[in-house]
Amino acid sequence: MKKLSIKFALLISILAVATTTCIHAEPMKPEFHYTILIAKPAADVWSALTEKKLVDQYYMVPLHTLELKKGGKISYGVDKEMITGTIVEFEAPKTLVHTFKFANKENTETRVSYEIKAIGDAMCALTISHTGFEEKNQAFTDITGGWPIIASSLKTLLETGKSMPWPKE
Repeated sequence: MKKLSIKFALLISILAVATTTCIHAEPMKPEFHYTILIAKPAADVWSALTEKKLVDQYYMVPLHTLELKKGGKISYGVDKEMITGTIVEFEAPKTLVHTFKFANKENTETRVSYEIKAIGDAMCALTISHTGFEEKNQAFTDITGGWPIIASSLKTLLETGKSMPWPKE
């Protein structure tokens, strides 16, 4: 029972850090934060975020370009780029942060961060944060619906070895 309590306390502390909210004197701008537990080592999750052959199996749009370095380009799309960005922070195997902009749409550039926290040797917490929105606009609505699907698809792929079984119409 003591071993279970220690694991539970560790898990609660990790999730508490991931969901802590700061109080500001000025109005808060909309932000999206999502934490998912994955029964795989942090290194496997890092690979799923940074290797095209894996990203293409769970992300809603295939990875078009990925230059894994600070200042490198990241984009998603089939024949042309649909989402573009620049890597602003790169600390393997824990942190990947890049700018994000829907191509050919009027929206401000925002920021996506992936934070991986190991929980022992065979499990981790992945937190996806998407910030920098000026208001709750269509881009914000799109990402709040998209990130949970992407995170669930990544988790399914890593834990089962199979892509999500999306219904065929």
